[in-house]
Parts: sequence; C-alpha cells; structure tokens
Amino acid sequence: MQPCRIPRLMRVLSILALGFAGLPAAQAQYLDRGWTMEVAAGKTTFKDVSLADLDSFTRDFFDSFALPVQTLNSTLDTKDRSLALTAGYRFNRWFAAEAGMYTLGSFRYASTGTVDDAGTILPSTFDFGYRARGIMIGGTATLPVGRNFELRARAGISNSSVTLKLSSTVGTDSLADKFSDASQDFYYGVGAGFVVWDYYRLGLDYLHHAKVGKSSTGTTNVDNVMLTLGFRY
Repeated sequence: MQPCRIPRLMRVLSILALGFAGLPAAQAQYLDRGWTMEVAAGKTTFKDVSLADLDSFTRDFFDSFALPVQTLNSTLDTKDRSLALTAGYRFNRWFAAEAGMYTLGSFRYASTGTVDDAGTILPSTFDFGYRARGIMIGGTATLPVGRNFELRARAGISNSSVTLKLSSTVGTDSLADKFSDASQDFYYGVGAGFVVWDYYRLGLDYLHHAKVGKSSTGTTNVDNVMLTLGFRY
C-alpha cells in the first residue's frame, strides 16, 4: 500500500503546481484587456509666437485709435503648466483607445510705453493672453519591454477652445475685452513608463498639439512634456 501513495501524491502536487503556475498568466491576460485611467501634469511651450509679432500687433492696436506708439517695452512668457485627465480601454497589451480633457495653459504678453494723443504724450500699457484647453480622442500603441517597462506612441484629434484676453490703458482710460473660438486639431507624441504591481503606471510623456486655434484667434503649435500616473483595472 505504501508504494501506491507516492505516485498519487505526486499527481496531486503536479496538478497544484500547474494551477499556481497559471495564475500569473491569467492575471496578465486579465490586465492586458480592460479600462485605464490616467492623470498628467506638465510643462507647455507655445511655439511660433514671437515678441516682434506681438509688438507689431500692439502698434496696430493703438494705431486703430489714432494713438501712434512712441516708445514700447515688452515681455513675452511662452511657458505654462498643463493638466490632463484621460480614460481609455486596452484591447490588448499593444493597442488602446483613449479620450480625455486637458488644459495647455497660456502664453502672456505685456507691454508698457507711451503713445501720442493729438500731440500729448501719454503713458500706455497693453496686455495680451492666449489660453487653450479642450477634449481629445485617439489611440495608443504600446511596446512592452520586459515585465515592468514600456514604450508608447499616441495620436488623435482634439477640439480646442482658445480664449483671448486683452487689456489696455492710455493715461486714465482703460479698455478690456475677451474672445473665444474653437478649433479641431491633431495631437501626437511618445512616452515611456514603468509599471508597478501590474496595475499602476508611472510615466514621462511628450505630446505635440499642432495648429491650435484658427484664423479668428491665431494658430500656434504647443509642446507638452508631462509626468503621468495611470491605473489599470
């Protein structure tokens, strides 16, 4: 009787071993498909924006009121902070769809100087801001590199809402105005991430938003470098 127990015990242990060996594979297969959520914070740079062009715009603005600019000192800040929230679905470990909302921040122009008001020289200021935010929908292609590291490429279309704000003073008089319009744009980029405990992703991503805005607001390209935190389930 004793010799019969050993083969039977070995069969039981073999079945248990196969069962436990299949758990990581089943878990990996489960995580390959499913929903994702990601938040991102980063730094944006507005491209194709020059101080000389905005100085010319300032001169044209005052000329429209018959107030020729006499002196002009100006500054331009083309960098700001970005935030994004996206959700998506992974069809497999390589391809996923995504949709989300974002704000790219703004670039800001400020100037001080003097204008000629019918022979009287008066101090003047002119401030201009260009803010972009919107929603996006697109896809992601991911290349796993080992168990915990991955590379990815992203691309899609976005609907951007651009808001222009301007304010000006001449002497004791002041003027302020705001205008908004929407545009359909493209975005694309690449990123790298580190997967923690199969469910979390810590990453660094770069996205380029092409031709944000339209003729009524002016267009600009925006580069966005982000730190991302994602969750898979």
